[in-house]
Amino acid sequence: MFSAASVAQGRQPLKGKVVSDFDDLEGIYVINRATEATVATTRGGYFTISAQPNDTLVFSALQFEARDIVVADEDFGENLLFVPLTVHTRELDEVVVNDYRHLNAESLGLVPKGQVRYTPAERKLATASKWKMNPLGLDPLINMFSGRTAMLQKAKETEKKEALIEKMRYLYSDDDIMALFKIPQEYVSGFLFFIVENNYFVKAVKEENEERIKFMMTGLAVKYLENIADEK
Repeated sequence: MFSAASVAQGRQPLKGKVVSDFDDLEGIYVINRATEATVATTRGGYFTISAQPNDTLVFSALQFEARDIVVADEDFGENLLFVPLTVHTRELDEVVVNDYRHLNAESLGLVPKGQVRYTPAERKLATASKWKMNPLGLDPLINMFSGRTAMLQKAKETEKKEALIEKMRYLYSDDDIMALFKIPQEYVSGFLFFIVENNYFVKAVKEENEERIKFMMTGLAVKYLENIADEK
């Protein structure tokens, strides 16, 4: 007991700061291997731990490589002890990408199989025009004569075309369209609206026939450019 007390009296607070390119320096463990005393860095990487010369401090955190520092006489005083840490890098031997596209509400058993799926516009149209979704009311009949059903039908078609345009923008960037099909930059959006009006092109997209999609886009681009030239 006397020996342990004398050793403890020889130690004094050592103030320091860990530094790194990593922004988050809080919560890094600082361990005095001689006494097994442990502290954690505060925000900014600051720490204070009891130590004496020749003690070994261990700095450990998941995001950094562990480092040992042997304390020297000059480390005590008004100036902080700065301890650089290296960010720990982990190399992966293999990256496996799992395809979860088959997971949906049906495969998980959340809804019955074969259930009809509606987009927002389709749901509005179905609600307004189908009797089975209005078993106790006359909404379908009223909506038909008022023109609301026709309006919702147009909204559904517009929604489909907008979704198709988004898909084409995913497949082809503006630069691709300009380079492959010779469409001027200011006409790229108009060209996309033009091609989704073609039923054969829409069918090719639904079938995910990439060769036919590109073939049809090439032919439609020629026709579209002719239309532009005629307008000018």
